[in-house]
Amino acid sequence: MQRIFLDHASTTPVAPGVLTAMLPYLGERFGNPSGPHGRGAAAREAVERARADVAALGGAAAEEIVFTGSATEANNLALKGLVQAAGGRSLHLAAASTEHISVLHPLRTLEKRGCRVSRLPVDGRGSIDPDDVARVIAPDTILISVAHASGEIGTLQPLAEICRVARDRGVPVHCDATLTAGVIPWPSGDEGPDLVTVTPHLFYGPQGVGALRVRRGLRLAPLVEGGGQEGGLRAGTEPLAAIVGFGAAARLAVEERAGRALRSSARAARLRLLLQERLAGAVFTGHPAHRIPGHLSLCVRGTEAEALLTAL
Repeated sequence: MQRIFLDHASTTPVAPGVLTAMLPYLGERFGNPSGPHGRGAAAREAVERARADVAALGGAAAEEIVFTGSATEANNLALKGLVQAAGGRSLHLAAASTEHISVLHPLRTLEKRGCRVSRLPVDGRGSIDPDDVARVIAPDTILISVAHASGEIGTLQPLAEICRVARDRGVPVHCDATLTAGVIPWPSGDEGPDLVTVTPHLFYGPQGVGALRVRRGLRLAPLVEGGGQEGGLRAGTEPLAAIVGFGAAARLAVEERAGRALRSSARAARLRLLLQERLAGAVFTGHPAHRIPGHLSLCVRGTEAEALLTAL
């Protein structure tokens, strides 16, 4: 019996080409990228190639990419690192009320430390109104954090408009782009977010590694200290094989992005049609058009979500 995995919004399998790229760095090409010798230099070269490939996902510069241990760590670095660098207290941040817990929980911690946090409302389809963003910005606002898309309902946010509103008022934007990096380009250049979180395990790369794009000129304080790696923003020996896999997955994503999006959208449309025909009481959620390609979200009347997931 063929098994179908329907939780790619949580993780994806590692692509064969990505695994092939990683394997030598788990064997004969092992090395510490900080090592002052030939093997260390070869490892450093592999990390920098991967950094350039990850940067190409969103039109960033390679030196703007900071590798982390996960997207969760990258989100924490963006929020807490910016606040700490700006003085740490009596500052204002705003975020979508539908953000991932790796954004909402750090914001709660920052509130306990004296920061003020605004949670932006969404409409019935999960969309943020850029005018609401404009309304919450105050003189002490240091960051707007909005995910490119919701992993639960799939809705894409009007990221370019939100970035434009924030930039007009001199406020940087953080975007968790983990769910879209492999299939949808986020706005780049002056129209794009200043801080961007990505991780490869959502586009056929390895788990255990993430990255934060930090626009030139934006100051963060490190969360992990004890070494000069990643420009002093993330101490610790870099996970060489995982970073090489990240780079390989990023290259594949750039090459195959349009085709992946078309195939995923076609499969989701077919599944939606079948569910509408065969499942009474299905209510589809999220925006019908502005959504992650291939993402499908629904409620079933009279059925608890956990019971349905367990049955599946």
